[in-house]
Amino acid sequence: MGFEDLASELHKHAELEGKKLIRAAEQSAEKIESEAKEKAEESVRRAKKEASAYAKQESSERLTSAKLSAKKIVDESRDEAVESALKSVWAQFRSDSLRKAAYPQLLSRLVREGVAELGSGNAMVHVRDEDRQLVSGHNLGKLPPEYSGGAIVESADGKVWVNKTLEEVFAQKKPALRKSIYDKLF
Repeated sequence: MGFEDLASELHKHAELEGKKLIRAAEQSAEKIESEAKEKAEESVRRAKKEASAYAKQESSERLTSAKLSAKKIVDESRDEAVESALKSVWAQFRSDSLRKAAYPQLLSRLVREGVAELGSGNAMVHVRDEDRQLVSGHNLGKLPPEYSGGAIVESADGKVWVNKTLEEVFAQKKPALRKSIYDKLF
């Protein structure tokens, strides 16, 4: 075998070995590519699943938040409606109480109740200037201007006061009125 035959034989052998290596490398690359695709697809599936779970959670949180906001707005609106109705009831109560026909008996009853609560007949009775002639037999004082009517009965020593003003009478009935108004409105 000559040098050329040997070189040709080596060249063929090298080409065969090169082709085997290239085929092995291509198979290995295909296998790596296939595994990479599987990993990528798994990552995409996992990411989609996590994104879906996150979206559901976010949606649920936003829905809950929206429901709470709506409930707060409804509750505030209801409270405003009740307060508006209470103002109307107060205006009607004050108007009805101060009517010329009913007010003298109401004032007399409030003064009697205040004196009875003090337990002393010797009391100072604070009334409006226009009500002085309706209250007799008591020391009289001036009712502060923030009160619409009624009386404040003060002990002789000035240490105890009994508030029997229209505002106080209404304030004592206000919780029950608020509940009644709420029940009727809603």
